Amino acid sequence: MRRRPRLAPVWVHVALAGLAVLAAPARTEAARSEADRLFMVGAGSFEDGLYETAYRELGRFIQAAPTDPRRGDAAFLRGKAAFWMERYAEALVEFDAAETFPLNLGTSNEVIFWQGETLFRLRRFEEARDRYARFLGLKPASPLVPEALYARGLAELETGRADGAVDTLRDFLREYPTHARAPTAAYSAARELIRARRWEDALALLTPYAARYPGSPYLAETRYLLGVAQVEAGRPEGVRTLEQFIAQNSGSELVPTARALVAEAQVKAGRPREALEQYQALVRAAPTAQGLYRIGELSLRLNRPSDAEAAWTTLRRDFPEDALAGPAGLATARLHEQRKQWEPALQLAQSVASMKGPERSDALLLVGQSALQLRRNAEAAQAYHAVVVETTPASKRYFEGLAGLAAALEAATDKEGASRAYREIVDTSPDPELVRWAKGRLGALEAPAPAPRAAPKAKPKPKRSGAGG
Repeated sequence: MRRRPRLAPVWVHVALAGLAVLAAPARTEAARSEADRLFMVGAGSFEDGLYETAYRELGRFIQAAPTDPRRGDAAFLRGKAAFWMERYAEALVEFDAAETFPLNLGTSNEVIFWQGETLFRLRRFEEARDRYARFLGLKPASPLVPEALYARGLAELETGRADGAVDTLRDFLREYPTHARAPTAAYSAARELIRARRWEDALALLTPYAARYPGSPYLAETRYLLGVAQVEAGRPEGVRTLEQFIAQNSGSELVPTARALVAEAQVKAGRPREALEQYQALVRAAPTAQGLYRIGELSLRLNRPSDAEAAWTTLRRDFPEDALAGPAGLATARLHEQRKQWEPALQLAQSVASMKGPERSDALLLVGQSALQLRRNAEAAQAYHAVVVETTPASKRYFEGLAGLAAALEAATDKEGASRAYREIVDTSPDPELVRWAKGRLGALEAPAPAPRAAPKAKPKPKRSGAGG
């Protein structure tokens, strides 16, 4: 039989309770001391740049004293420590937590700014822009205001709000013209203005750029942008600006584009020789299909057909897939046509036609003409027929193909087919010269063949007289 446990005397319970009361302040004081130590170590480590230690110790503080009045400060500092360690997702968690607690080491406005900074680096640009706008809308007296204004402009660029970004960055430049971010802000705004083709607005930022920001890492590129804006705005000094940029930055990836702009400006100014020199320099340094094609055009304008042919041949060899390979081939085939070199003209035109690009119809017409000259009438008819089939009825190319087809059929003695083609031209073509020609050919085909001439009658022989006559 189990005995009932003996109850302790009442005085024992009273003594234990007293001991518990006496021990409670000691434990509370110890816990408070540990929380103080953790916060002090965490905050001090942050100030010393020991962010890993700060992040760890402040996390321990939050676990040890979740209701401590410094809870918000710990989260704020822990968020900044994670931010500087580029652990942005963790930083955002801490900043979001800090926003819900009172702060002594900062303000709720600052937490909003740091949320924006973190979201920007997480490439959540839409949210970042909203945080920066919210921070600025509170009009805080904070040294972070210029940074927030600048960062909002960049976030607007990232979210495709180019006009808003330009306005924001220009506001930043107006309010903080000597800020360390000013050179980058001016460069970014000018670049967007160039993209928007707002030449005069871009010039307002770019013209004084070198004098205002002599130490900027963007000096070379802004010099290029200045030249672009000047050329596009019709300023004569634009060519000189770009030439200076080319001379001073020969290794820049922007030099080919700068040369092309200078060349095109020279073309517009009626100086094809200078333009050709720029394109030749461009192609020597960095061959491009556009450069080679323009060399061909300018060489032809300067009556240098051999140079034009060489440039276009190089283009077709080195850039066979470029959109300009077709036009270059057709232009070269036409040079052969002008020299009456019908076989190479035909071969090259066939090659262009086989590419099935926008030049196909013109190339087929040249194939047809060359084949006719070579008396390869069936080949000519096939090329011209393809033009008729593939082009829009009643278009200029359609009637050119029809005229060639008629001529090829006539040369092949297919009078019926030729007559049908000529008749369609006469009945439907809007070109009076073409109609007149077709009528002439039609009349020649339909004219009755001349009747064979009768054999002349034999002259009557004189009668012979009789023997006595």
